[in-house]
Amino acid sequence: MSAGEIESEFELNELRAAVRGYLDRHVAPLVEPHEATHTFPWEILPALREFGYVGGLVDPADGGDGISFTALAVLMEEAGRCWGSLRTTVNVMTIVPYVLAQTCNEDQKERFLRRLLDVSSRAWIAITESEAGSDAGAMRTRAVREGDSYRINGRKLYITNGASNDIGVVLASTDPARGSKGISAFLVDAAESPYEAIEMRHMSVRATNNCELIFDDVEVPAANLIGAEGEGLRVAMRAINVGRMNMAMGAVGIAEAALAIATDHVKERRQFGRPLAGFQLVQRLIVEAATQIEAARRLGLHAAATLDAGGQGRVECSMAKLFCAEACNSAVTNALQACGGAGLMEEMQIERMYRDVREASIPEGTSELQILNIGKELLGVSALR
Repeated sequence: MSAGEIESEFELNELRAAVRGYLDRHVAPLVEPHEATHTFPWEILPALREFGYVGGLVDPADGGDGISFTALAVLMEEAGRCWGSLRTTVNVMTIVPYVLAQTCNEDQKERFLRRLLDVSSRAWIAITESEAGSDAGAMRTRAVREGDSYRINGRKLYITNGASNDIGVVLASTDPARGSKGISAFLVDAAESPYEAIEMRHMSVRATNNCELIFDDVEVPAANLIGAEGEGLRVAMRAINVGRMNMAMGAVGIAEAALAIATDHVKERRQFGRPLAGFQLVQRLIVEAATQIEAARRLGLHAAATLDAGGQGRVECSMAKLFCAEACNSAVTNALQACGGAGLMEEMQIERMYRDVREASIPEGTSELQILNIGKELLGVSALR
């Protein structure tokens, strides 16, 4: 569709039905074996690309699909409903092409964006460090210009799929004296600029890899600098609000799947001569979860609509991320509780969903950081500096 065009409600419903049907038939059967081996089925990406994952937000002129943020919200909800690891993976692989299309020059698009869009390459993005998460000004990774290249030295933490993917965006300081205004963004190709990736075992989304990236005098061509020196946070901010919306809607999808399992369970399981669904306290667990999920979905879609209308969406996406993360964590907890001991068993899948939804309140800015972001916007006073 044309860039900037918003899909009708009918088209969005058709999209939801189509992608849900595909994920249920072709991806859901892969979840259990890949969770067990902590691997991801990369071969599914070309088919997912056809629905709007990966290139959805990229303008058709650059080889993308030009879908709306609302359509992307639907895609992320459905990905979460199918598999938390899927949502996390397609989030990064959709955001990075969007950022590159917005910020890269034509040469960079030809060398990097094209490969991501045809899924011959896969993306990661590296911002977080041991002492620099929300506080980007504390970043210690350095990039020093030497002729036609930069030398990058430093370590990045908790990088999603950094060990398996080959194209990344890394933020590094080119002028430490300027703090956050001295941070720059670079495109890194693993083939031409080798770095070390150390995998880290983690609780949630176990079919993804999460790693530490080590840059030890890694040489990156100067032609890979995105924009100008000092514009790194501007590049990153292109991704942050969309990432928060994606995280919010993915959490809604996970909670929706958990509620469906719990609902079936309490209807079928009998105690004291009747189904669990007939007990008031069990009904309370289900009703509270359903209400939280519905409210969360509406807030997430409102954030998407704000972005579609051309708004920055800083407050709306932070509110969606905050509320959806906390509400959906609560909803999945209720769903697990309604299933009793069965909910703790891996075969029921709520155990996995309970772990996966926990991720929603930390990456893309913790719930506590969202509160501070929203507070600054509403009150005009920063609690950080």
